[in-house]
Amino acid sequence: MMEHIVSFSGGKNSTAMLLRMLEKKDRVDRIVFADTGFQLPETYEFIEKVEDYTGRSIERVKGENADWDKWFYGKVKSGEFEGKMRGFPLTLFPCWFSRQAKLRPLEKICKGNIRYIGISTDEKHRAKDKKDTFYPLIEWGWSDKDCLRYLRKKEMLNPIYKRFSRSGCWICPKQSKSSLRALCRYYPRLWSKLKEYVKDDPKGFRHNLTVIEREVLEQELLVEKEADK
Repeated sequence: MMEHIVSFSGGKNSTAMLLRMLEKKDRVDRIVFADTGFQLPETYEFIEKVEDYTGRSIERVKGENADWDKWFYGKVKSGEFEGKMRGFPLTLFPCWFSRQAKLRPLEKICKGNIRYIGISTDEKHRAKDKKDTFYPLIEWGWSDKDCLRYLRKKEMLNPIYKRFSRSGCWICPKQSKSSLRALCRYYPRLWSKLKEYVKDDPKGFRHNLTVIEREVLEQELLVEKEADK
């Protein structure tokens, strides 16, 4: 029997979509969270809060071939960079880790079923025209601001939005510099781990964030920390 499955990330859009669907008593058979292992601690805690709030279980799934270290330190098998260490995903191309850790496991679960994805009107260009995939936020005309307003009213906004503008993996090279600043300031253990990977990747973190800029970033944050004391 075909199931109705909500893709849930813990971000503002998927959370607003899920809560509003349940509020409207829309059919929701399963709620699925693709766990990359690189979400911030608050997101994992927030998932439990959503479960308590809704009384519904959220399934955690992992990709069968989503070992970050294996891919990061592995060799490119074809193309221009064949034989070279893969390292961080390239920012101008789809993320290989997102494909392995999120897209493939979700596609496997949702195949043959109805799937709901939380894309707002701000990014409706990302919505793909598939007969088994629906985008409730677009149908409702909800923007990112609408989602934030709705969740704040319910006091159900992921606390990461106090420091970050978007949810996602803390290891992602596509995140903004403001996101990196917050990571460095509030999550020193994760920042140190990220720097270890940056050191190991011969091509660096990304093309527009040089080693010097990273060091400047850290020095600025040290000054800010001293000022806060």
